[in-house]
Amino acid sequence: MTRLRARNLFKSVIICLMSRTLVHSFLMRYLPLLIGILLMAPVFFFHAFRSVFPPGYAGMFTQMAEQIATAGFSLPVEIPHYGPGGIPFVYPPLAHFLFALALKLGISKWAYLRLIPPLFGLITLVPFYFLMRELAETRWGSLTAILLTFTAPAVFSIHLWAAGVVRGLALALCLTGLLFYLRALRKPCWHVFLLAGVSLGLLLTTHLLYTLFAALVGTAFLLAEGKPRGILTALVILLLALLVASPWLGTVLLWHGFESLWIAASSHRNADFFSLLLQNFGDALAYLWQNLAHVTRNGILTALALPGWFLLVVRRQFHLPAAFLFVLTMGEAWFFLVLLAGMMAGIFSAWLVARFREESVPRRAITLFLAAFILLGAGKNVTEIIHDEPEIDAYALQMAKFIRQETDPAHTYLYVGKINEAEWFPYLLARTPVFSPWGSEWKGDYDEQLQALIALRTCQMSKDWMCIETLLAEKDIRPDLLIAPNQRWLFEQLKQTRAWQLIYENERYQVWTRR
Repeated sequence: MTRLRARNLFKSVIICLMSRTLVHSFLMRYLPLLIGILLMAPVFFFHAFRSVFPPGYAGMFTQMAEQIATAGFSLPVEIPHYGPGGIPFVYPPLAHFLFALALKLGISKWAYLRLIPPLFGLITLVPFYFLMRELAETRWGSLTAILLTFTAPAVFSIHLWAAGVVRGLALALCLTGLLFYLRALRKPCWHVFLLAGVSLGLLLTTHLLYTLFAALVGTAFLLAEGKPRGILTALVILLLALLVASPWLGTVLLWHGFESLWIAASSHRNADFFSLLLQNFGDALAYLWQNLAHVTRNGILTALALPGWFLLVVRRQFHLPAAFLFVLTMGEAWFFLVLLAGMMAGIFSAWLVARFREESVPRRAITLFLAAFILLGAGKNVTEIIHDEPEIDAYALQMAKFIRQETDPAHTYLYVGKINEAEWFPYLLARTPVFSPWGSEWKGDYDEQLQALIALRTCQMSKDWMCIETLLAEKDIRPDLLIAPNQRWLFEQLKQTRAWQLIYENERYQVWTRR
């Protein structure tokens, strides 16, 4: 009996030691990722618990999810009101099906719009961390990249605001696909092929812009690896991705043809660089510099990312430098540049600490200085993003309810206000705006609609109603309703025209109809 007890005690000690060893090994390997998740969680969820309404816009996404839920999860043919005047439902639908499922389960749309983007954000940190580890064996450099990238206002506002219900999922799938794609290029095996193909296929059914980004970065990775067999690997993964996306892709091509997809892919200035390159080389360079400015305006990020770019070139590790140059040619997707810059900043910061390991300068001092520098950059970002406010509130819903109940559904409207706020109103009002860049990329009118909305905003900032009238006359547009902020200057100028009658007013909005 004594021997048995001793044996059991010995086993217990061994198991305990093994458990402690495994925990220690796990923490040593994944501690930076865990710290990153713990630090970013309160930042990501700050707005979710601050207000009933989410920051940013997602009116069209919400409308699409409700359409899918109402149709019993069948793919609708058209998205009404946006565009303006309705657009074909060619938008990749995966995220909208998830949203629709949540609605069917009784989850509030406002809760979903607040909570799901930060949840996707935390999920995204995992493939981001491991992609960093795949590109450069640096654990703490990966944490640096997380802090500088995901607190950057450009990345945060696109993925952690309301539109993150789609864009957040797209980024998570994009980084996951690129991670397994790179592993497949380096060590091909069937399960890595499968994971890469499925992730990128799901990405294709989520957001086309992120698919384009994945294609550019994937090309950079292929060239940087420099292996002829990599071409076959990339083709196999591409075929798998197309196979995964084929049910949706086949349906939209059958219903709407290829033209809508092609028009959307070339919108948002995505083709501008190559057009300028053919016309004027100087203008093409100015275009690149304009995109680069979205990174250089952040001094701390630039101070670490720029030397990181040169460090990787000197090391002949061209994956991120080439990807950065390729993405620099994209249009309004400059937040991807910040994402890549954050990665290069993380790699350089890790190199800088390691560089002084054997030098006379104490490594601890360099580490502390660099940590303070990085936290200063992340803290500066956080102080900016925590001041974001929701675009809409209860007054917007009250005004929308009045319009739905008291006006003709066929009426068109002009909204004079903030551009992000305007995106909500085709959905909330169930009426067609006279200007709407949202969805207009599927009709080929994106640039025209966006410029009209910018011109309208300029008139509003100048407090000049006649400027707005001139714009409407130039566009040959005659809206039935006018919705505007409850501001004295506009009330007085509209009253003087005697062409409009005030029919509704609350603390934030006025609604006018033509006499």
